[in-house]
Amino acid sequence: MNSLRFLIQFVGAQMRLNPGRAFITMLGIIASTCAVVWVVSGYDALVSQFDENSEKYLGRYDLLIMPKPGPPGSEAPPIQSALVDELKHDAGVLEVNPVSQSRVTVIPVGKFVEDKKSSLDFVVGARPPVNGAPPLDPTLVSTPAIEPPYELLQGRWLSEDSEANEIVIGELVAEEKTLSVGDDLKLISLANEVSLKVVGIVEQAPQAPSLSSRGRGGPPSGKRNERPKQAKPESNDSRSETNQAVLGMPKNFTEGIAANAVYVRPTLAERINGYVSKPQVLQIAIRDTVTIQQFREAWEERLTSGRPAMQLIDFEAVRAGMESTRSVSGQRSQAWAATGMATLAAIFIIFSTLSMGVSERTREFAMLRAVALTRGQIATIIAVESVLLAVVGWVGGLLAGYAMLVVGSHFVPGWFGTDAVLGWGCIVLSGVTVLVGGLGAAIVPAWRATRIEPLEAMTSKLSTPGIRSWVVLGLIGLLFSALTPLLVFAIPMSDGWRAWSYGFLTYPTLLLGMIGLAPAVVVGTEFAIGPWVTRSLGLDNRMMKTQLSTNLWRTVGATLALSIGLGLFASTQIWGYSMLKPFTPGSWLPDALVAFHPVGLDDEGIDDVRKVSGVRSDRVMPMAVEQARFDWGDADQPSRVQRDNAVLFGIDPAMAFADENPFLTFGFVEGDRVSAIDALQSGGSCLVSEDFQMSTGLSVGDELSFTPPAAEGERVTYRIAGVVSLPGWHWVTKFSGVRRHFVRTATVVLAGRDDVQRDFHLHRTEFVWMDLEDDADLSTMEADLQSIAEQKSGETFVASGLGSVKAYRPFARMTASENVRKAIKIRADDMIWGMSYLPLITLAIMSLAIANTVIASVRSRTWEFGVMRSIGVTRGQLVRLVLAETILIAAGACVLSLIFGLIAGWCGVGMAQYVGWFAGPPNFIIPWAHLSIGFAMTIGLCLLAGLWPVVRIGRAEPLGLLQAGRGGQG
Repeated sequence: MNSLRFLIQFVGAQMRLNPGRAFITMLGIIASTCAVVWVVSGYDALVSQFDENSEKYLGRYDLLIMPKPGPPGSEAPPIQSALVDELKHDAGVLEVNPVSQSRVTVIPVGKFVEDKKSSLDFVVGARPPVNGAPPLDPTLVSTPAIEPPYELLQGRWLSEDSEANEIVIGELVAEEKTLSVGDDLKLISLANEVSLKVVGIVEQAPQAPSLSSRGRGGPPSGKRNERPKQAKPESNDSRSETNQAVLGMPKNFTEGIAANAVYVRPTLAERINGYVSKPQVLQIAIRDTVTIQQFREAWEERLTSGRPAMQLIDFEAVRAGMESTRSVSGQRSQAWAATGMATLAAIFIIFSTLSMGVSERTREFAMLRAVALTRGQIATIIAVESVLLAVVGWVGGLLAGYAMLVVGSHFVPGWFGTDAVLGWGCIVLSGVTVLVGGLGAAIVPAWRATRIEPLEAMTSKLSTPGIRSWVVLGLIGLLFSALTPLLVFAIPMSDGWRAWSYGFLTYPTLLLGMIGLAPAVVVGTEFAIGPWVTRSLGLDNRMMKTQLSTNLWRTVGATLALSIGLGLFASTQIWGYSMLKPFTPGSWLPDALVAFHPVGLDDEGIDDVRKVSGVRSDRVMPMAVEQARFDWGDADQPSRVQRDNAVLFGIDPAMAFADENPFLTFGFVEGDRVSAIDALQSGGSCLVSEDFQMSTGLSVGDELSFTPPAAEGERVTYRIAGVVSLPGWHWVTKFSGVRRHFVRTATVVLAGRDDVQRDFHLHRTEFVWMDLEDDADLSTMEADLQSIAEQKSGETFVASGLGSVKAYRPFARMTASENVRKAIKIRADDMIWGMSYLPLITLAIMSLAIANTVIASVRSRTWEFGVMRSIGVTRGQLVRLVLAETILIAAGACVLSLIFGLIAGWCGVGMAQYVGWFAGPPNFIIPWAHLSIGFAMTIGLCLLAGLWPVVRIGRAEPLGLLQAGRGGQG
């Protein structure tokens, strides 16, 4: 104990002797702790509010009853009215509120503000929701409840007048849409558009819980399910429901009651949706004399054995669901990512400090060894110094982080959130981070210190690493770096093992490879870039010729520290924009795709479309479009096919692939235009996309079978006549309405229009591809097309699971290809830069390691600088000499980070075909303009970090430098 107390006092004395280095190190730990607090505090806030939000979610009800989820993508069955009546007659039940929910688009009236368009404004706007797009607007909830289900914040609850055009909104909707009591809004569904007045605002939970594992539809379904054969409908029975195309209504994916919701009476909901609302969830209030457990014992067996089978959702289930939502898991992942980066930051910052301390105090440690201290005590000194720096930095970081949350949540709530808290999870996680980082950083410096022999106190030689050391390390690093692409592209293994290897092996091996390559990169940068830097700064090249390699390990530590954030930034940018390429709609697309939902057009309506101003009348192609499940027969579905359905485009092959001025200009990977025209005109053939071929292994001559949604007992088979490149089909189909039944789809298949109409029982044209005049005005065209669509007002269509639905106001949804490109560009920029913020913050924190490096460099060369000043070197030359060293360290970090980014980005793109992000052959894009921002930031931060030692050395006099240098060597 006495020995430990002495060592702690000894470390404290050393820190007081060199306060600058200790201060900068602790500042780096404070900054990294603040980064952890920033990210983890949001997660802590969610955890701390699970109970409160669960109570808000249930409102004044005790539990929910809802159908058990079916297979992913299946329709949720409605609740039978007999069950509702039974529950109402139960003596223990106080109230039953049958709720139905549907998707709508909510548009505030008179609230539009001219502003920069978002990505969704280009592809969604004031249009009905579609299956391909996720729920973007509040959910429409139909409720007969007399009293408000949740606490009323403003206004009043819905009146009992079924004719009143009024609506109550949740507080989330009021905040997002900037609505208040008395405002008007429009609800747009697939069947109607209705204007309503806001009469009240109710409290709601900030998010809905995850109450089931139900997916969005279309996972691999394996072997073909046996279905009863159904007779084909008679062709002359065009008005019967069995002979009408079936359209899937947009799914809302709400598990239980929607948190982001608007409320209307059932009669009004019927007018908005075009069909009678059927209850999907029951809100149950039980009497005080009955416990939830008693209710469960009385009803659970009846509910689970019913048809459909039902489930009870109580407070505990809601709370558990709050913990498993996507937003919570996303914030948890961000918290772990921030913790990992902060750990690396702590390791490299403290490692840099300790390594420099060991190098500068070699004679001191040798003398201590000669006097009395053992190797273990020397190692303890290093460990104590490391832990002391980490603990003080951690405490300071918690205080600074708390202040940051208080101030930030008040002035910039968009960054920090108004509910961010400094919870125990954040405190423990950040503490473990810096402690592990501190102890990990002390290992190598402590090992180096214990190898110092007492005789070294008699010498002051400077050990310069030989060429062999960095060459050997470089070769080892090259080997580890090469292992990453080998695991992804070359070594044969199953997809599952490849995904596991990528997740757990590739990045650790790549990190080891970068550590091994770092010395070679530093030496190479000094050799290749050093002369350019010294000449540009007006210096003699001999002054910087071996400065970095002479102090190689000190420079390597600083280079690696900078490369953590910069390397992740580079890999994110390269991976993101490389992945964007195959998802960006190519030039093969016509100018626009117009969907006439939900009843379509007849031949007269198509002629009207050709006459619309801005439309090239000779470039209009009516299409037959359906989304159908694959039928793989007795075979297993290919493992790389992530969805069980495809979108079929029925086209005119002669017009599409004409020799002169073809309508579709995509390239053929297999087959050619002439054979494609012949095959599609002959019937029974199709074209598939290149990415689908790569996922399935199907080729020209193979067969592909489907099950028509309108006749599930039938089987439609086409022979593949060609494989084509269709980059960007994903986003074109996502918002255009062609995904008629499922949210996600595996591919686009092109076939003859007559085949698709006949085989899938399509009797109206719902989709038209067209090219536009150069001066076409899209808004005017949409208005004209809408007028054409409204000619079919009042007609009915068949909706999946609902039967006949009345279309009070059909819609024309125009999806311009150029708007889709703009939307995906904006969206991609937002996502990729959003993922880049944390690496850039890490980069800023790591710049403090450069400050330590420059301080150490200046201190170790004080005598040298004094001599140089004495023989005529000016202050300016001395300052530029230090700046040159700083720039070279930054350049080395840029080179190392670029190597990391290129390898990690390319491997990430290559892994897409194994993990469900596959969109075709891998593309490799290097966004130099974006990378240059990170590189410029690195150089700027390095210059800023070296500013203080540069100014200090520039102001020093020659005699002072000589005296300080002699004192440091003595």
